[in-house]
Amino acid sequence: MSRRPKVAIIGAGVAGLSAARRLGARAETVLFEKSRGPGGRLAHRRAEPFGFDFGAQFVTARDPMFRAEIERLAAAGIVAPWRCRFVEIERDRIVAAQRWDEEKPHFVGVGRMTAMAAAWAAGLDIRRTTHITALRPEATGWRLLDKAGDDHGPFDFVVLAIPAAQASDLLLPDTPLRGLAQSIRMKGCFALMLGFDAVPDLGFDAALIRQSPLSWLSVTGSRPGQDGGAGLLLLSDNDWAERHIEDPPDDIALRLREALRPLVGELGAPRHSDLHRWRYANCDRQVSPAALIDADNRLGLCGDWTSHGRVEAAFLSGMRVAEHFLALQDSAPAFSSPALSLADQE
Repeated sequence: MSRRPKVAIIGAGVAGLSAARRLGARAETVLFEKSRGPGGRLAHRRAEPFGFDFGAQFVTARDPMFRAEIERLAAAGIVAPWRCRFVEIERDRIVAAQRWDEEKPHFVGVGRMTAMAAAWAAGLDIRRTTHITALRPEATGWRLLDKAGDDHGPFDFVVLAIPAAQASDLLLPDTPLRGLAQSIRMKGCFALMLGFDAVPDLGFDAALIRQSPLSWLSVTGSRPGQDGGAGLLLLSDNDWAERHIEDPPDDIALRLREALRPLVGELGAPRHSDLHRWRYANCDRQVSPAALIDADNRLGLCGDWTSHGRVEAAFLSGMRVAEHFLALQDSAPAFSSPALSLADQE
């Protein structure tokens, strides 16, 4: 019996986890994650007694495959629909309002968004706090070097499930994927987490905001299973964030709190304030799934940036790159042989 191919996945966000799960028993898969835990923007931060989902705010499911996955998680009690009083605000005026219901459900992780990531990460080989800094092609396959100087591999195939800018830094010039990654311009976002003794009823639970430094506001206590204290989560506008991406954090927090005041009135000084900068949050361009694989060099790309910034897009992009790899395995049994086209060019 031939050996299972070895696949390295750089990045254990939603796309990387999805790719690893789809590969399943067909490949020996290792994920490398520079952070302490998996999930990417399925992120939660705890500062007793407060808790904040400060990345992805909810999940919707349009694709049948992803809808089935969300239904599975819901049946297991991992996600639940957010019965949110949702409004749209332009400047400081509410222009639309609705309640999210069963016709257009929006799901969140019960207690915290990381519950979804934990479910998808279960049973996978994830090397945490391992920051891959270089890819090296050799006759036996791809080898990966990390920031600590350690060497990993060889691997028959490498998937980069990281933001486009970070992927382009790792990819060698010989692959067309590098030019693709370099062509993607990703915009940043700031997340401001504010904890209070109490938050009055604002008349809504979450708001999409336009013509403001803010793009999003939500009341943390309105989310299913949320057990933290009274808090607000603010997300900045992407274009505004790009103009201020290197500003001092205290200045950013002050500007976002000033933008909040016309929307909710004076809330007083928060008991807790924390700011997180998402350097690569979103992009305006959508990429064809067929462009995300380099069969000759055994490389693949995936991530939410390939199709807008939604969790569903990340999940599906990971599934697709895994499907490409499995198709290559099925159509070319010798694909897992150790020869690499780049190795002959060094």
